[in-house]
Amino acid sequence: MKILRIALFAALSASTLPVMAQWMAPPRTPWYFGAGVGGGHLNRSASDLGLGSGASLDTNETAYNVRLGYMFSPYWGVEAAYYDFGKYNFHSNTVVAGFDGQFKAKSAGVNLVGVLPINQFDLYGKVGWSRSELKANVSASNFVLNAKDKENGALYGVGGRWNFMPNIAAYVEWDKADKIRVDAYVIGIDFKF
Repeated sequence: MKILRIALFAALSASTLPVMAQWMAPPRTPWYFGAGVGGGHLNRSASDLGLGSGASLDTNETAYNVRLGYMFSPYWGVEAAYYDFGKYNFHSNTVVAGFDGQFKAKSAGVNLVGVLPINQFDLYGKVGWSRSELKANVSASNFVLNAKDKENGALYGVGGRWNFMPNIAAYVEWDKADKIRVDAYVIGIDFKF
């Protein structure tokens, strides 16, 4: 009889473990803040930017992003983000003189985020509106020129997130600012609160 009581107690205890695990688990938090770093790519040539065919232009640079999001459900949310797509140096020689400079690309916007949760992992895509800027700083021996091109346009991306702790996740994503033709691959951390 004692063995039957122990077995019955063990079975009842085991059947309550899933309920206890849900009760003890931290609540799913809707807010997240994240930051990441990676590589940016300028999808333009030197001649596209008016530098001439003989100019040299770096098209790969360090990029980073900062984002704040709110998930309305496990499947969709909104996100506000800032993207620094990098500084791209160039050099050009003309008949008159040579000049050096750099293009700085950045974007800020709001995105709708769609999520496919798979256990501890999330696959997501996002699309939204952004205000993007491509700024040129040019210097030569006898002049300095600064110019900006600001554009409103689409910003979109895809990524994956690993929720390795209840309130911390690692993510990898690709983002593109359509109007200024710059994209970036970024790896970062999200903090949920």
